[in-house]
Amino acid sequence: MTTALDARSLLESLVGQQISTLTGRPNTVLGLADTNVIVGTDRSPDGEPVPIDAVQAALDRLQETDEIEVHPRSLGYRSSFVGAVLLTLPGAVALPTSPRRIRITDPMTVYHIHEAGHVNDWWADDAQQRFWLEITDRPDIGVDLHCPQRDATGSRTPGYSLIWYVRVGNIVFHYDKNEHAITNWSRAAGQVTEAPTVWLSHRATTRRRLQQERAQPGWWLDLDGPFPLDPPVTLAQIRANAPQLRAVLEALRSDHPGSLYFPFSFYGGTEPRPQQPYLNKLPAEFVELFPALATAAKLASPGAEDHSAHTTPLLGTTYREAQVSTLPSERQPFTVDPALVERGLKGHSDMQNALADVLRQAGIEPRSRLPREPNFDIAWVTGGTVFVAEVKSITDANEEEQLRLGLGQVLRYRHRLRGLGHDHVVAVLAPERAPRDASWQDLCHELGVALLPGNDIQRAPQLPRIPDP
Repeated sequence: MTTALDARSLLESLVGQQISTLTGRPNTVLGLADTNVIVGTDRSPDGEPVPIDAVQAALDRLQETDEIEVHPRSLGYRSSFVGAVLLTLPGAVALPTSPRRIRITDPMTVYHIHEAGHVNDWWADDAQQRFWLEITDRPDIGVDLHCPQRDATGSRTPGYSLIWYVRVGNIVFHYDKNEHAITNWSRAAGQVTEAPTVWLSHRATTRRRLQQERAQPGWWLDLDGPFPLDPPVTLAQIRANAPQLRAVLEALRSDHPGSLYFPFSFYGGTEPRPQQPYLNKLPAEFVELFPALATAAKLASPGAEDHSAHTTPLLGTTYREAQVSTLPSERQPFTVDPALVERGLKGHSDMQNALADVLRQAGIEPRSRLPREPNFDIAWVTGGTVFVAEVKSITDANEEEQLRLGLGQVLRYRHRLRGLGHDHVVAVLAPERAPRDASWQDLCHELGVALLPGNDIQRAPQLPRIPDP
């Protein structure tokens, strides 16, 4: 807030309107008289005067600090009305504190608070508490986070609203209900976006009542990953650590009043069971109890790439089949890394998996990236040369844009892999079909990039080692 706020002008704009206090009581701005605003209430429908200076003082303080306490000791004896006026400002939100406070914030946060509601963010001031647990039976586990905006009764629920509290770079572990284990991990790679989702609640009673999935408004969050845990953390291992987990839970309860969104309940008081909510807060103390989780946390930490860059020259890990996301195609592709968005498209996934099949048939093992490696689609090694590919789905309308994007990506991958100790790296640009503009072949040749369109992927095992440009 940089422009000075004038209380008289603001109040004049509210004349004749009914505004609500933080407790929901109606106040009506009846008019202005000299130095006062006349306010009607249920008790005084004809109105009582409130000094305009009291409103001006509150506006000045809010402009200076972006947050203000709504209490008589801060705003005077008509603090409820003054707070109601402040709530009419763009970006003003009421915080669930005691006493209540009003904050001026950005539009995205306003949407977040209004639509997702408040949760007890007990972890907010602790940078170590950067872990989450998705509990799901979805087949494309770890591709993204997505959930409805409301539960089956139309109410907010923390199991969905928590998606708004996942920050870029946070670690999301994934509990697979089919495997009864935490099987993968990912990094949050963007901001929450809004798009429809098709969903059926995990709750048995809701499943029996609704019987089938239904389309509804949803929230989506892109992830970088998934990366498999080796080995997975099984439910049996979690139960074997029940006493330690209970100690973690009790310590958190002692330090942080209110809901903790702990991902496991204790059946019969002793046996950990995964909770029904979709998204849960996974305490750092939980992660530290299991070596596989702790190792993943270290791999995901800033600086982990450089630490191992010169000691691990092996390429990638076992290839992970590309999954088709159910995210609607109208989503804006540049809200996060465009590669993460595009990988969810069917054309991209089909092309990438087809390339992997061609390599396997030739006796070559396709590889997926490790956390420290650049964000390539697929790579392989033949004759001591690393081939790193960026797959691109293209149409007549977006061909130029997609190929320019893909070329920049794959050149970056080549540079990064060389920095990780791979001496001979060939960049491969793999669009779904051959470009209509033949000059793309000349450009790729000049830059030492192999152009491998979808109708020619059988050549992949025989691609030559291109001399370094």
